[in-house]
This record gives sequence, C-alpha cells and structure tokens, in this order.
Amino acid sequence: MGQLLTAFGAGALSFFSPCILPLLPAYLSMLSGFTAGEIMKGAAEVSTRKVVGRAAIFVAGFTLAFCAMGAAASALGGVMAGHKDLLLKLFGAIMVLLGAHMTVLNFTFLNYEKRFSMRAVTRGPAGALLMGFAFALGWSPCIGPILAFILGLAAAAGTAWKGVLLLLAYSAGLAVPLLLAAALTARFFSFIARFRSSMRWVEMTAGLVLIVFGALLFFDRLMFVI
Repeated sequence: MGQLLTAFGAGALSFFSPCILPLLPAYLSMLSGFTAGEIMKGAAEVSTRKVVGRAAIFVAGFTLAFCAMGAAASALGGVMAGHKDLLLKLFGAIMVLLGAHMTVLNFTFLNYEKRFSMRAVTRGPAGALLMGFAFALGWSPCIGPILAFILGLAAAAGTAWKGVLLLLAYSAGLAVPLLLAAALTARFFSFIARFRSSMRWVEMTAGLVLIVFGALLFFDRLMFVI
C-alpha cells in the first residue's frame, strides 16, 4: 500500500510541475474544441460535460501507455532478478541524479524532450485517446524524473501485475487534478493562479523527495510493501 500511495502522490506532483500545469488550458482546448480563453473564463458556451468527457478519454489513453511501461519495467526487473542488489543501486543512483537535476543542478542532457504533433489528429473521442497515449510517450523533462522513479520501483517489484498497479496509481494521481480542472474550469484556474509563484517550490520539493527515496533505494531501505 505504501508504494501505491507514493505512486499516486508522484502522479499529483507531476501534474503540478511547471511544464504541465501551464499547458493544461491548451490540452483541454485541443481535447474539447473550445478555446483556452473560453475554458479558463468558464464561458457560457463551454460544455463542461464535453470537456470532462474528453479529458476522461485522454486519461484512459495515458493510463494505458503508463501501465504498459510498468509491465515492461517489471519484466526487465524479473529478468535481472539475480542482480537485485545491482539493480537497486543503479536505480537509486539515477533517482538521486534526477532529484539533483530538479533542485540545484541543471544537466542539459536531461532537458531533452519529445513531443508528438497532434495537429493532424481529428478532434473526437479517438483523437483524445491518441493524445493521451502520445502524452505518455512524449513526456516533458518535468514529468520524466518523477515517472522514472516510479518505473524504477516497478522494475524492482519484479512482477508485471505489481508494475501495472504502480503505474495505475501514478496515472490516478495525475488524472484526479486533471479531471477536477476539466469539471471546475474557471474556478480551478482562478485557484491555481494564486499559487503560480510557488510552482518552483513544488518542483524543488519533488526533487528532494526523489533524492531521499533514491538514497533509500540505493541502500535497500525502502521498506514499503504493496
């Protein structure tokens, strides 16, 4: 249960990262067909049901992709089960490196990102599903380090179903605030605007959490049990 809660919290942190939250109005606009301005202002012509419905399909898309990643990471961990100590130290060191990248250091080679162009995707349920899948495959540097940590836990878990559960929890943490934003529109963005200056602190907090958990993983002291 501890790892599942950690994965859920990691998903929520990913949502509030500086390069996901500011892009949210654009994502909701592409999904629903309403302009970003109409969504942020809660204009009367905006259909909340449509925005939430498309956002839910988008969630299904990235959940499928993330769960596939979790199963793959667990399969890799299973293959390397005989080298568990080495695997833990490797993933622990990577987590510390990524945490440092998010706090005080800036490794330029970690700033690479791949975004899929969705301009050719027709608006509609199928397009929303594909956008969610593409979002998961082309995550930005802000979400990458946190996701890498959860994938590390999935690899250490060693079984596919545990890896899928971890990435399902991660997806839920990312989905809950996204669906709230789709449902509340103007009220959500008005609330978030008050704390926009604190987004850097959110990123630094996530980085420190990664460093701590990476060190625990390195020394095999991460005693959570699913």
